[in-house]
Order: sequence, then C-alpha cells, then structure tokens
Amino acid sequence: MIRLSLVLGALGLALLAAPMALPAPGAPAAPTVSPAQLAARGQALFSAKGCAQCHHHAAVPGSGSFSGSDVPDLTHRTLGADYLRSWLANPAAVRPNTAMPNLNLKPGEIEALVAFLRANQP
Repeated sequence: MIRLSLVLGALGLALLAAPMALPAPGAPAAPTVSPAQLAARGQALFSAKGCAQCHHHAAVPGSGSFSGSDVPDLTHRTLGADYLRSWLANPAAVRPNTAMPNLNLKPGEIEALVAFLRANQP
C-alpha cells in the first residue's frame, strides 16, 4: 500500500510538472529558417565538407578541381529530395561500389545540402 502511494504521488508530481515544460502562451516560437537561408547554409557546407573538391557546382567558385569523368557536375543535376537524403546519409547503401565517402552528415546538414542542390531545380 505504501509502495502504491509512492508511485501515485510520483505520478501526480510528474503531471503537475508537465505543463511547465510547455512554452508560455504568447511566447515567441523557435526561429524558422527560410529556404534561401537553408540553401545558403548548404552551399557553405558544400565547400566545408569537401564536396567541392570532387563535384563541380557553378555556385561554388573553384569547385570540382579534382573531379574525374565519373563525378557528376551538380549544377543542373535534377535529383529527388528523398534520393539525395539517402545518398548523403550513406552513399554505399545506395550504390555499394561508389567512391563517394560517407561524410557522417547530421540530419540538419543533409537538409541544408538538399536545399542547396535543389535550389535551382524546376
């Protein structure tokens, strides 16, 4: 009986504390990032993560300097967002014999790169 009282008491305290975790009415929402800002972050990541060493993209000066004939120019390449997400998360899972390394990108980095690569697509 004492054990049940302790469990119910703890549950009651948890329920009382739960509303405190919610944002106060009228509190500002988390800042949102515009598609243009996300694409700009992706463009910066394209250089920072080493994509620009192999892949050419017209928006990134000097990109593609080490590319070979089998490395696609990504300037006008039309790729689906879901495909890009899968590819960027784990290239070898999409194409086992790829030379593209797994860059261990975080989900937010993947989303930014997808936004950049799809920014000028129809």
